[in-house]
Amino acid sequence: FLGLPFTDCQVIDSDLATVSTEADRLIEVQGETPFVAHIEFQSGHDGAAIPERLLRYNGIAVLKTGRSVLSYAILLKPEADSPRLVGVLELSRPDGSAYLRFEYGVIRLWQIPASMVLSGGLATLPLALLSDLSGTTAEAVVEQMDERVRAEASENQSEELWASAYLLSGLRFSAGESALLLGKVVAQMRESSTYQKILADGEAEGRLEEARESLLRLGSRRLGAPDSSIRGILERASLTRLHAWMDRLLEVESWQELLAE
Repeated sequence: FLGLPFTDCQVIDSDLATVSTEADRLIEVQGETPFVAHIEFQSGHDGAAIPERLLRYNGIAVLKTGRSVLSYAILLKPEADSPRLVGVLELSRPDGSAYLRFEYGVIRLWQIPASMVLSGGLATLPLALLSDLSGTTAEAVVEQMDERVRAEASENQSEELWASAYLLSGLRFSAGESALLLGKVVAQMRESSTYQKILADGEAEGRLEEARESLLRLGSRRLGAPDSSIRGILERASLTRLHAWMDRLLEVESWQELLAE
C-alpha cells in the first residue's frame, strides 16, 4: 500500500502516548539503512487537521527513535478526506517564503483495488471490504477472504482477522448488511476471546469517555473552560481518577485546585 520495499519489520512502541493519546505505534523497517514508518488511520471528519498532526508526531518520533520517519495517513472512508491532503505541508515566513516542507503519504483505501488487498498479507485482509469493490461484490470479497484465512491463518489469527473485518465493515455497511455479509463467521466470532475482548475494551473506553465528558461539562460550568494543559491531563486520566475528581468538583474553586491531588 505504501510503496515501500517488502522487507522485515517490527512494531515498536515509541511511547508517543505520553505526548498524545491519539498517536498510533510505529513500524521499524529493517535493511541497510533502517527507518521508521508512522501510520495514522483516519475515519472521522477532521481530515483537514491531519497534516499538522502528522508533522507533530513525525518530529516526536524522530526524537524518540533517532531514525528517519516516513509518515502516512490511511483514510478508511471518503468522509475522512479533505482537499488539504495533498501529501505536502509547507510552513511559511511572514514574507510568504517557505521555511519548512513536510512530505507525507496519503492512501485513500476506497481507491485501492480489492484484488490488491486480497492478494496482500493476511494482516491487511480486514481492509478488503473498505477497498474499491468495482468489478466485484462484497460477497465475493468475503468468500476470497475466507479462502485465504482457512488456508493460511491459525485459529487465533482467524479470530482476530474476522473480528477486525466485522468491526471495520461498519464504516461502509449497516449493521444488518455486515451481519449478512459475514453471517458465516459472526456466530463463531461472538464466542471468540478476541471479539469478547474487543467488546470489553470498547465498553471500558465508552465509560472512560462518558466520565471525561461529564467532568468537562460540569467542570466548565463551575470552574470555567479548561485550557489545553488541563484537557491533556484529563485525556490521560484513568476512570478511577476521573470519578475522584468528579466527587471533589463542588469543593474546589479552580481546575488547578481540583487536579492538585
